[in-house]
Amino acid sequence: MGYDSAGGGLIDTRTGMIDRTIFSDQAIFDREMDLVFGKSWLFVGHESQIPNNGDYFLSQAGREPVVVTRDAGGDVSVLLNICTHRGMPVCRYDKGNAKRFTCPYHGWTFSNTGELSGVPLNSEGYGGKLDRSKWGMIKARVARYYGSIWATFDEAAPSFEDFLGDMAWWLREFMMGPDGEDDGLEVIDGILKNEIPSNWKFGAENAAGDLYHDVSHKSVQRVGLALTGLRTRHTWDADKAKFRMLNITFPAGGHAVRGNLYDVAGRDYQSQWGANPEVDAYFRDAHFARQKRIGERERLLNRGGVVFPNFIYNAANRTSVTSYVPRAPGRTEIWKWIFVPKNAPQVVKDVMRHYLLRYTGPAGMVEQDDFENWGSAQIGAESHLARRLPMNYQLRLGGHAQWAWPEPWIGAGALVDEGVSEHAQRIFYDRWTEMMTGQPQAFRREAAE
Repeated sequence: MGYDSAGGGLIDTRTGMIDRTIFSDQAIFDREMDLVFGKSWLFVGHESQIPNNGDYFLSQAGREPVVVTRDAGGDVSVLLNICTHRGMPVCRYDKGNAKRFTCPYHGWTFSNTGELSGVPLNSEGYGGKLDRSKWGMIKARVARYYGSIWATFDEAAPSFEDFLGDMAWWLREFMMGPDGEDDGLEVIDGILKNEIPSNWKFGAENAAGDLYHDVSHKSVQRVGLALTGLRTRHTWDADKAKFRMLNITFPAGGHAVRGNLYDVAGRDYQSQWGANPEVDAYFRDAHFARQKRIGERERLLNRGGVVFPNFIYNAANRTSVTSYVPRAPGRTEIWKWIFVPKNAPQVVKDVMRHYLLRYTGPAGMVEQDDFENWGSAQIGAESHLARRLPMNYQLRLGGHAQWAWPEPWIGAGALVDEGVSEHAQRIFYDRWTEMMTGQPQAFRREAAE
């Protein structure tokens, strides 16, 4: 496949072939920072991290360091955490409460909404002529969506709702509590962070499609990590005859959802927390309350998905969000937020926290497999000999996916594939190529026809 630093000619989603160069080339990585991350809405955190006026926390918008604040009026700002004087990070603490931030280098002071409010020697050194209105911290556009906080520094980017498109409902549903209450989650204090020797796309593309799970995570299944006591990772594994496994993609944005579509509404509750009757009773009651609130849509068990480019969520009984923070072509930071229902009894939150930490994150039994996979795949991406051969994304290629799925509430712009496939990955790279080259790609052209 021909080399093109703009990303063109490296991906052919119609044949399922992807050049390994996109995972290792510095010029392509730099272009991604401008055209993919620089023009997308990016998840930076959750409102429960700043419950009080004056609260703030540090985060990342792609590779850009940001501070997320709540001002005296309750409004949320996302500010580039860089002093406009000499470029040093203004805020040095992971979280706190402050009305203003003072750069520790030369003492320039900024309000928690980003305005430059104080400059040492302003009269003597600048003759009182420094226009402070022009030297505030760089502000992002902010979207607050059912508790989640998103930001973009691109003034020309579409609205957040347009960016999501038909993905909007599924993100909203993820942010619900288990009882179907909007904005029903809160973050457990602290963000899990670790670094892996891998390109960011290996983790991001991994969120949809189930090709590898039964291979990579077989040891976890044998251990019996599920709190039901079953030797399986998922409670629904014993119920496969009652649902179809769908990979739901939205080519217009590159987003995807994976879920189990049950044959009929009103499915019975499946015990997820049988080892703890009190916790299980909470989730049983929440299950039936959710059915009443969201109606037929509860037929689809929303297991997880991706908001392009780097926001991954896991739903069901391990509610978490992962952001893949790109640092270099072969280096990625993984930031993970763990969620619990905000209205749940403390015992429920405690049991979920212990389970999730055992399951996921840098010390979790499952994600260790993922980190090993992605780091090893990077070796193949950087091999000069292996680069002669493209990566193969051909599983279930050729006409299996369909538009106009029978359940219209899945999304008018959805392209849906059933079963184990690499369909969602092809959609992901179709959107990536479109943003890198500015040209509509295969699935976008098909949707327009």
